[in-house]
Amino acid sequence: MSIEKRRFPRTPGNNQAAVVYTQNGARPIMCTVADISEGGAGLTFVDISAIPDVFQLEIKGEAKTRLCKVAWRSAPHRMGVAFQQDPR
Repeated sequence: MSIEKRRFPRTPGNNQAAVVYTQNGARPIMCTVADISEGGAGLTFVDISAIPDVFQLEIKGEAKTRLCKVAWRSAPHRMGVAFQQDPR
């Protein structure tokens, strides 16, 4: 039995389409939302090797982007992110 360490319970993301925008201006990277909560999300990529530790995430159908910090990586396809306060 595993112990839940998250502050916010996650709900299924229904593999909703999302886009990662990096701060270095590189080409946007497509991903899907596996699960999401008020504080973060689980994301699935084709390959996570080029994903930086901090990035902007746009979930299709939402009006805003979210500043994300990588919480964990599970190579080669999964990662968990924590939503951060955007200083802008």
